[in-house]
Amino acid sequence: MEAGKLLADAWLARRTIEFADELLPADREGAYAVQDVMAGILATEPGNRVVGWKVGATSPGVQKAEGYDGPIPGRIFASTVYDSGATVPLAQCRKGAIEVEIAFRFLAAPHTPDGRITRAGLENSVTALPAFDITGTRYAAHNRSAWNSRQRMLAGIADNGNGGAIVLGAAAPHWKALDMMQMSADLSVDGGEPVHNLWGDERGDPFEALVWTAGHVYSRGFRLGAGDVVLTGSLAQPQLVQAGTRAVCNFPGLGRSISCQVSRA
Repeated sequence: MEAGKLLADAWLARRTIEFADELLPADREGAYAVQDVMAGILATEPGNRVVGWKVGATSPGVQKAEGYDGPIPGRIFASTVYDSGATVPLAQCRKGAIEVEIAFRFLAAPHTPDGRITRAGLENSVTALPAFDITGTRYAAHNRSAWNSRQRMLAGIADNGNGGAIVLGAAAPHWKALDMMQMSADLSVDGGEPVHNLWGDERGDPFEALVWTAGHVYSRGFRLGAGDVVLTGSLAQPQLVQAGTRAVCNFPGLGRSISCQVSRA
């Protein structure tokens, strides 16, 4: 599939490309198919094994504001994962934004009674940790600005869920006691004031996003196992990144913090 190959080549070259409108998928199934082709090509590089999944636009408020009909999932590749405190290459997330999120790491494959993904089947299979999702794009700016909301949604899915880089913090031992819909995420970029948190219908429930993503993954014939990570959508207003951007986020309820810097080259 030409679209998937073009996106994979752009990912490997860490650049944006001209993308003809006729290559855009017509629906979600088509977008997933392009993403699969892209991932299959990337998998020929040893560092690009799939180590989890990410999902954006998880809340009703964000979906309505952006004109999307649901979440935007993508894979997490090993080459894109960094520990807290790391410097992330700008080329990996050029034209992107930093989102502060809750990640879930699988301790074991989820229990799936009758082949179904359930909340109960996931709760005892994961631990929670703070994360940054730094988005990216393979599309030229004029392409993205010309597309309508549905085209942007499908293009984002095709382009590995607008994937860029992932930064992971330390696991939180008592995460099950938290109300993640009320938990604050105190994100500061370049030493500025804390970024506006998303509340109410602007914030997707992180665990419900995990349930949705796991169900999506399994419905498409893929699986999750020990060590895999799932990111679950932004808790605060996404912030654009540029050369030298430094981000720090404290999670008072989670008892954890996370930081990273974007390189200048």
